[in-house]
Amino acid sequence: MSNRGFLWIFLGAVAECGWAYGLKHASNLGEFLLTTALVSISFVSFMKALKYLPVSISYAVFVGFGTAFIVIAEIVSDYVASGIMPNFIRLFFIATLILGVLGLKGIKE
Repeated sequence: MSNRGFLWIFLGAVAECGWAYGLKHASNLGEFLLTTALVSISFVSFMKALKYLPVSISYAVFVGFGTAFIVIAEIVSDYVASGIMPNFIRLFFIATLILGVLGLKGIKE
């Protein structure tokens, strides 16, 4: 498995977080255009990763990191906007998800 593939996955997952957050909070044309660009970056990054990694690993890592990043962004957003403290059980499961995704990287074929 190639580190270059995981780099593309990471970039795509960050872009996925951005467009998912943008879908919820975009309120003008510029924000919608940025959201559209992030959707494109996300999917192109995922397709580029498929050149270096098997589909099963790529998809699991992409979805895992994307989910973790989106939840972390929401936790930070809620804390900054209204001072809501994060739920530690939620943080525990996000950490478990990230460890599982990183474990996939460590698996040798």
